[in-house]
Amino acid sequence: MTSRLQVVALVISLALLGFGILGYGFFGDTDYTYQFDHETTEAPERVQPSYDSLSATQREYVDRALDGETLRFEEDPERLPRIVERDEVYYHFDFEENRDYTDPTTLLPLSMSLAGLIGLVATIRWEVTSRYVTY
Repeated sequence: MTSRLQVVALVISLALLGFGILGYGFFGDTDYTYQFDHETTEAPERVQPSYDSLSATQREYVDRALDGETLRFEEDPERLPRIVERDEVYYHFDFEENRDYTDPTTLLPLSMSLAGLIGLVATIRWEVTSRYVTY
């Protein structure tokens, strides 16, 4: 028979697990990387921006990436082009979003989820053993 204490432990564990998952989704820190991938002379299907039409900031980022640097951003940068045309050569870039697992806004929700999962397993085990194990 399930006791009131077991139900409370189950509700707290589910709340920790649920709020941890939601917190990770909404507040987890995302970092961004931008780097040069490859170049081609074949024109892509869609019209791509030319190097001259980019803003000064975008040109700086493109130049740094073409020099081999991997650019890392804490905040979402302005729209960076994936393909840039310059002198009839098309330069392709990779733009990736990555979770920063060392940031407290990511680590805390993950810890909450882990605590909720451990609590959930412990509560279920407690209920099962209280039913079938008699002393």
